[in-house]
Amino acid sequence: MQRQVVIKIGTENPNPITGIEYPIPDCLSKLREVAHVVVMEDEQESTILSVIKGATVLMMTYGKVTRQVIETGHPALKAVIKVGTGIDSIDIDAAREYGVRVINCPDYAQKSVAEGAFLLLINCMKKFATIHRFVHKHGWMGPSEENKGWNLENKLVGMVGFGHINSQLARMCRGFKMEIQAYDPYVKASVMDRYGAHKIEELDQLMTSSDMIAVCLPLNNETTGIISENHLNLMKSNAFIINVSRGAVIDEPALLKALKNGTIAGCGLDVFSDEPLRKEGHPLSELLVMENVVITPHLAAWTHETWDQLQKEVLQHVMDILEGRDSTISSSDPRLQNQSGCIYPIP
Repeated sequence: MQRQVVIKIGTENPNPITGIEYPIPDCLSKLREVAHVVVMEDEQESTILSVIKGATVLMMTYGKVTRQVIETGHPALKAVIKVGTGIDSIDIDAAREYGVRVINCPDYAQKSVAEGAFLLLINCMKKFATIHRFVHKHGWMGPSEENKGWNLENKLVGMVGFGHINSQLARMCRGFKMEIQAYDPYVKASVMDRYGAHKIEELDQLMTSSDMIAVCLPLNNETTGIISENHLNLMKSNAFIINVSRGAVIDEPALLKALKNGTIAGCGLDVFSDEPLRKEGHPLSELLVMENVVITPHLAAWTHETWDQLQKEVLQHVMDILEGRDSTISSSDPRLQNQSGCIYPIP
């Protein structure tokens, strides 16, 4: 019997400097025992279109899964599986229309990304990047106003979004005796209370009063640009903002402007709307030479434990499709609800 075809887009050998792909070798090794696995070197639409016809499953990370991709894959294509969480680059409406399941992995990285957010937070507050660069260059650094940090205790952290990552970050911040407030219209105050967070009804109020703002939101029509130039201008001049979700939830040109003008104290970023970040020719290249900016290259989830877990989850999702079982959707994202052939565990 002819084996079903599984497509994985994005190289398994990412460039060590510019790579944005995430290899899943253990998962692919197991899948090759039961299916014909095709790995494509990039996630361009033209690349997907060249291989999608006849495939049963498409695994992707950041590539755009457009209506044309879904139509070309029909009727063989049964599922698009996101190797990760965000589904903003998938045409969900087209997938529903053609009966293609869209499945993500929302829980595998909640702790590691929260830890990555806390890494950015504490680096900003302690001026670590400035000190680290200077000491590596000169061997030592004397005390000055430029390298004087802040205590975490009693600082007010404002969380924009209070899902599985920021709720974990709240627990970490509470361990350092920080105060927590959060803005999320979809999370009840009683839920926030369990994590020691106070619910704020208006985003403007949170931006004005917080010493540190932690943004962690899915990217969709509602959240794109939610942190606007006006919101950045509301921040305290000694406040920081960190983002571990998607670059486009913040007005990035406005953020660059606020950093250059000293409107805010600084920022910590793991994500950008245009990745990879580059030293030249990128709209945000200037961030790389700014002393008040801490950057990690979208690697907050890249740990041994999370990647082992992610590969297991992706493997299970693919096997469910190949063996004709219903798919388990553990995400609360409304875009993934009520799909045919899917089951939704009671939360």
